[in-house]
Amino acid sequence: MFNPVLLSYKGPYETEEGCLSLAGVRPTTRYETITVSYRDSKWQEQTITLTGFPAQICQHELDHLEGRII
Repeated sequence: MFNPVLLSYKGPYETEEGCLSLAGVRPTTRYETITVSYRDSKWQEQTITLTGFPAQICQHELDHLEGRII
């Protein structure tokens, strides 16, 4: 997944996450469903909709790309 862009999100919820950048867990707000556009390994534009835990993981990693940690 190259150059991901968060296009839409819905269903906010509160959760706790851990990260190897910091010890322990921290509260955070995530969204149940997200849609992301990105380039694949052949540099073709793709769009994916994620829900549940995969959506949470993707949001966590997108935060890192923006220089944010929990």
